[in-house]
Amino acid sequence: MRRAAVLALAVAVAACGDDAPTESTEAVVITPAKDAITKTVENGPVKATVKVWPPKPTLGDTIYVRLEVDAPAGISIDAPFQEAGDQRLGRFKVIGFVRDTARKPNGGQLHEQTYTLEAQTSGKHRIPPLRLEMLDARQITGQTSAEKPAPQEILTDEIPLEIAPVASEAVAAELAPARGTLDPDVGGTNWVLILGIASIAVMIGSGSLLAIRAMRARRRLEQQRSAYDEAVSHLRELEHRGAPDAAAADAWFVELSAIVRTYLEKRYDIRAPELTTEEFLLVATARPELGEPHRLLLTQFLERCDRVKFAGYRPDAEESLATLAAARSFIEDTRLQPSMAAAPTARAA
Repeated sequence: MRRAAVLALAVAVAACGDDAPTESTEAVVITPAKDAITKTVENGPVKATVKVWPPKPTLGDTIYVRLEVDAPAGISIDAPFQEAGDQRLGRFKVIGFVRDTARKPNGGQLHEQTYTLEAQTSGKHRIPPLRLEMLDARQITGQTSAEKPAPQEILTDEIPLEIAPVASEAVAAELAPARGTLDPDVGGTNWVLILGIASIAVMIGSGSLLAIRAMRARRRLEQQRSAYDEAVSHLRELEHRGAPDAAAADAWFVELSAIVRTYLEKRYDIRAPELTTEEFLLVATARPELGEPHRLLLTQFLERCDRVKFAGYRPDAEESLATLAAARSFIEDTRLQPSMAAAPTARAA
């Protein structure tokens, strides 16, 4: 029997004003509505279902998105929190998120993610595809590291959703009367003392803010450096396995494109795991650090990977290794250089 997700709604304000969905101490049991919009995709033994409710929301209504992934025993699922900058899912603001995993009697698992969304405008919107990866551990037993299967990417279907505007009668509704008159002098506190405390608080706050910004700048630089090291290591492992045959080409190119996308997300702080290739290219190529040759190289590379993944194209060994070499060249050209790292650190200090 499917367990109901425990959803917590809270908004935490970070030191620099970033909004992030968090769990509150008061749990509210949320179950999908009977008329929820439901779409299911299947990849081998794995079934991913997305439910959206209410199906006809009005601006101001709370909107829920539930991702349910049903996987048999031996299948591992990686379904990260789907975000695209400033804690958003498409055009919706994410104000709550919770995940849950239930083990079934047959050894399989049911993964659930529930997003609480807030629409910013009325009109036609869409819930973008959610991305997850599956790895069939049942095929790994007895195989060498070169023969182990690569993770397979699963994308859910896009779900259109129309947000109705607020009813005119609600806008014109009469406001509740004032509760009473406030006392203009509460306690007669000395204004000099108030100003002194406020000045000290501003000084402490400014110092703390500068320290936090410096720490975040250092963390970003460390992440950008590690992005290069991780990408080169993964490319080396992929190259060591050799060019794929026709049967393994799809998984090989999925892994290759994932290496480059992950590198770009960490290198340029792009948070867009649920975007399609076209949407991802729009975000990545908009970065001013990428010159025109790099934008062209990235576009050609991702389009070539998509031809293999979605159009059934099967390149020969020479073309596959040439694509891997192009990915390595792009990463080498765009890696964080010491001269680039010095400027952000100086500004943060």
